[in-house]
Amino acid sequence: MNLLYCFLVSLFLSLSTEQTMAQMSLLPDSLTSAPDSIKTWKLRQIGDSLIFAIDYPLAKQAYDQALSIAQATGNKADIGFGYRGVGYWYQNIGDFTRAVKYYQQALSLFRQINYTKEIPKTMSYISFCYVQLGNDKQAEHYTQQGLKLAEADGQTKWVIAFYEELAKINGHKKRFAKAEQYTNRVLAYYVKQKDSLSYHIALLNASLLYKNRGQYGRSERSFRDVLQFSQAPGGDETLYGYALVNIPSALIPQGKLAEAEMFCRQALAWVDKTGANKLPMQEEIYGHLYHIAEARGDYRQALAYYRQQIARRDSLQNETVKRQLSEQEIRFQTEEKEAQIRQLDLQNIIRSRQVWAGVGGIVLLSLLAGVLYLQSQQLRKSQAKIQAQSNQMALMMRELHHRVKNNLAVVSSLLRLQSTRLEDEKAMQAVRTGQQRVEAMSLIHQKLYQTDNVTRVNMRDYLRSLAESLLIAYGYQLSEVDLQVDVEVEELEVDVTIPLGLIANELITNAFKYAYSGNRHPALYIRLRNHNGITLDVFDNGPGMPAADWLQTEKGTSFGKRLIFLLAEQLEGKVELIQQNGTLFRLHIPYESATS
Repeated sequence: MNLLYCFLVSLFLSLSTEQTMAQMSLLPDSLTSAPDSIKTWKLRQIGDSLIFAIDYPLAKQAYDQALSIAQATGNKADIGFGYRGVGYWYQNIGDFTRAVKYYQQALSLFRQINYTKEIPKTMSYISFCYVQLGNDKQAEHYTQQGLKLAEADGQTKWVIAFYEELAKINGHKKRFAKAEQYTNRVLAYYVKQKDSLSYHIALLNASLLYKNRGQYGRSERSFRDVLQFSQAPGGDETLYGYALVNIPSALIPQGKLAEAEMFCRQALAWVDKTGANKLPMQEEIYGHLYHIAEARGDYRQALAYYRQQIARRDSLQNETVKRQLSEQEIRFQTEEKEAQIRQLDLQNIIRSRQVWAGVGGIVLLSLLAGVLYLQSQQLRKSQAKIQAQSNQMALMMRELHHRVKNNLAVVSSLLRLQSTRLEDEKAMQAVRTGQQRVEAMSLIHQKLYQTDNVTRVNMRDYLRSLAESLLIAYGYQLSEVDLQVDVEVEELEVDVTIPLGLIANELITNAFKYAYSGNRHPALYIRLRNHNGITLDVFDNGPGMPAADWLQTEKGTSFGKRLIFLLAEQLEGKVELIQQNGTLFRLHIPYESATS
């Protein structure tokens, strides 16, 4: 009896140790008794270091632990820093939409406690993410807001950072006069600070701005100033290389072809020596050489340089796709690891309770416990065999959904890259709309491989994630829109979810594109209920759509409307429009179609 008692106690201790290891903090032992604010600060610092070391899964663990400790204490400043840390992690793996979501949560908390020092910095992060998402309007909005706050609080460092960002945004929008005003302020600041390196970095950006304005002589003089500084003692090798690569763009329009070619040769040698941004740099240089040969009438040589340029561009695009795939894989591995830890914790809790129950009756039931233990061992072997077969099948299905999701992510990334190269606004909007449809399908497969059920989708999580991602994509903040998701039907088969999700994507997109113009309090209500079948309602409080327009089905009907009717027909369902202090779209699917 004593031996069995000791055995059970030792088993409990081993399980507790295993659980502790699963929840092990990344904090050093010296900070075990430190105040919580010190712990959260150190964990965020560890996360930053791990990001620099490209250990993303462990970095996510550090940021999550910092946020968890902060939420337990209720300190709003620490919670804000925690949200910003998680947002920074998503930014570094390329998920800018989620990064914005966490940054906005941090910004909301900093505003609540009037933490003026951190508000402009957080706005700068949000602006950067919106630039990466191709949303210059929102990027400029946050930059302007951040600038006003930084100026009011006397944060000169951030004032200059916002000036630099506004110069880039206005230059991108071809508002050159404004861009030059901000650039001149930046240059004047660095002159006053006697910071020669920062001044010449800003001057390099100014040289590119002058070139884009067509002021080639002025651009050339600025580039030469940068070259002279970067070659002098105490100069900067990287700055020198960037000036070499870009100065031909100012010389070629002036007909200074020989000198432009000389700088191109020097730039190629610099790239080969340093390896800095090799492919984009070589693409730029061969583009200059192509224009030089074309200006000289040497079309055979121009064609050769053009082929070199295209080869570098193709290689760069391939590397971009590989990097995006790698980021997607890192994101999946991190989420998978977190799920495994949660599962292990749950198993350990269950086992611990079972052991304590056995210990409570050990004195009277020692012999019975021994028999039960032997039986349980046999049962575990049988269960393990069955579970192994089940796990293998589930793993294969999750891998399938993972691969489909990754392939759709590649398609979405390629569409995003293509949209940035288009100049026609309608074409750009059409490509981005297509990208959103691909992401709506990708989200379904993401939800499937993140859960144990690989054939049915949690509709509450899916519809909320879809609505929030579209809300952010169209420039809204979560706090600006009254979003309500009411789901009675917890799960649906994937064959029903894909067409239903695409229909929901179209209806929600229409609301954000057309319903809220001039509406200070936009509201969106999404409901999925079981009423003689499955009924999806998408209601917005916009001005409404005339019923005659909705029923119009001639050739000029938009692709989105035709897609809705086609998918509804596929589900043997019916879509109708109801005027009700706004616009209510209702999709009804018969019970047989929703469960087949």
